[in-house]
Amino acid sequence: MGGLARVRRGGRGGVCGAAVSFEPLPTRRECVRQAVKIGGQRVYLDVGLYPDGRVGEMFLAVEQTGGMTRWIYDEVARSNSKLLQWGAPLEEVIDGWVGSKGAPSGPVQGDARIKYASSILDYCGRYLGVYYGGREDLAHIKVQEML
Repeated sequence: MGGLARVRRGGRGGVCGAAVSFEPLPTRRECVRQAVKIGGQRVYLDVGLYPDGRVGEMFLAVEQTGGMTRWIYDEVARSNSKLLQWGAPLEEVIDGWVGSKGAPSGPVQGDARIKYASSILDYCGRYLGVYYGGREDLAHIKVQEML
């Protein structure tokens, strides 16, 4: 399922002449929703998965935000989803988001392993890293501590 829809070579579609391929998600796919509060603000992160468990898309919903803020979060998640479907490593998305600062920030409620975030994107990067990228270093509560 999924398969390669298009292949572009060189020019604008490739890096230094390398082939770049687009792998769309299947129309029916697994999706995980994580609901948390960050500094008292309710945030929903939806993660769409390929059949093999790889992350292929993300959606962000933040309660009580204005239209412009909601649009920005939507575009950031949508753009990074496209990057993943074009073959960018999940690690690039994680590294790009972890450490970002902005409001809301603060204690995280509703996640067993991540207890503080410096922004919504910092939380999302940590979440992807901890639960899908094997990045124990991004968790505040380690697996061993949960046993």
